[in-house]
Order: sequence, then C-alpha cells, then structure tokens
Amino acid sequence: MPERGNYDIPALREKMHEHLAENAEAYPLQLELRFPQILARLVELWGTADLDHYLNSLMVADRSDRQGFPSDAAREIFRLSVIHGALGLAPKPSGTGWMGVGDLEIDRYFEKKHSV
Repeated sequence: MPERGNYDIPALREKMHEHLAENAEAYPLQLELRFPQILARLVELWGTADLDHYLNSLMVADRSDRQGFPSDAAREIFRLSVIHGALGLAPKPSGTGWMGVGDLEIDRYFEKKHSV
C-alpha cells in the first residue's frame, strides 16, 4: 500500500466532499485511511461513466490473488457506487444481485457475515 504522504489527502478530502454534496455522510474515511490510492482515483473519475466501471471492478474479484476489502471499506465502496450510479452516467445494467438493496440491508449483510 502506498504511503499516506504520497497523496494530498486534505485536497482529496475536500474534492470528494464537493462531489458528494448532500451525501457527505458517505465520505469514505476507511478508504482514505487504508487505501488512499483508491480515494485519489475516485476523485479523479467522479462524474464519469468510467467511475462506475472502476467501482464495479473493485467489488467483483476478477483475479484469484485478491483477498477482498475489509467489510467497512467494502461497504463504503458499495455506497459510493449506489450514489454515483444514481447520477445516471453509466449505461443501464441488465441487473445485478445488488439492485434495489438499501443501506440497512447492506449493513445487515456485512454484520452477519463478520459476526461469526
């Protein structure tokens, strides 16, 4: 993981807050702390269809050598995907297993999965 100092975190945080606007509560603090390279990419791609593709690539493992994200970071990625998807920039998906799932249901899923 790159050093936190390699990124201008205050500038990234400010820009991400601008992007999120009324959804400021969805600011990805865990991504900032653990994966600043992802935060930088989110800021760079926000408002483009490319971000939807990037977020999907983070949520779906396409390589066997990936271990996945901690549940709190995964939850942030998913919420950002929902918020950004609501902007309507990407082509309409044919359907996914997450379509129509609300935040409370997502929270319950992650709590069950990691409460063993």
